[in-house]
Amino acid sequence: MKKIIVLFIGMLISSCSNDNSIEENNEVLENLNNVELKINGVNSEDNIVDVNSYYSCDTDLNVTVTSKKNNVTGDLIVFNLTKQGELKSIYFADKSGEFRKDYYSADFVPSSTITISEFEFVENTKLKFKFNGQLFKKKYSLNQQNETVEIEGNVEIKKFSENICNTFVNFITLNNNIKFSNITRINDNNLPNSSIRYEGNSLNGYNINIKNLNQNLPDLPLGTYSFSNNSTTEKIEFRKYVGLPKSFSTSIIIPSDWILYETQGSFTIVEKTIINGFQVVKIKLNFTASQNGIVEYTINNADFITAY
Repeated sequence: MKKIIVLFIGMLISSCSNDNSIEENNEVLENLNNVELKINGVNSEDNIVDVNSYYSCDTDLNVTVTSKKNNVTGDLIVFNLTKQGELKSIYFADKSGEFRKDYYSADFVPSSTITISEFEFVENTKLKFKFNGQLFKKKYSLNQQNETVEIEGNVEIKKFSENICNTFVNFITLNNNIKFSNITRINDNNLPNSSIRYEGNSLNGYNINIKNLNQNLPDLPLGTYSFSNNSTTEKIEFRKYVGLPKSFSTSIIIPSDWILYETQGSFTIVEKTIINGFQVVKIKLNFTASQNGIVEYTINNADFITAY
């Protein structure tokens, strides 16, 4: 009988030990991804329940931190970056008060008030970076005063969620300093003569607009399309952002915030092909951008690749 009791106690101890090991292992797995966050210089007291990250289409990184308050779970802070560590956007939900307040990185030049430093990334293995700077409460009118919050902290990711890329990443590379991705095709059906345009924003405050097209680019014939600044048919518009940092959390162009350059030149549709099931068109851009008669930018054989 004593042997049976001793054996039973031993089994209990072993069982408890195994349960503890499982809990410790689960805790290790849960803590593979971590974030430290200060708001206006004070450590965040939010109940963080998850730190998730994924790498998308060989270009972009996402880190989403969720927290729980009053039994409601939702995003606390969301980072979007390129794989080189350039900031694309940040969203932060201030849940400290009775009502949530939403803050965003600055429109068009997100890095103007937020710094990403000590960036390290190894695909699906490791992501580390520090962040600090100012976010803006979303505005709804130009007359509305900026309301800001200061954030700082660091992110460390060791476990990535699976992400399936089912889109084609459009891009324009004017030079080493001016690059556009996620080019948007827009149908201007509200114009007297319906037209199509392709528009993109760089991360450092430039806007490009290939407009007045009567067909989608993949449907246009191969060849060169020339334009001047006064063209009413196909042309390229080019802008630079000079406004103060703020966030409407949209890509709406407010004319007073931009320099609209005088442009002339051409774009050439050089090739059409099929890539991963997408109808892809390859284009070369050649144009000058001038202000008050002085040429400030000369673009030669810049690549524009898009799909439809």
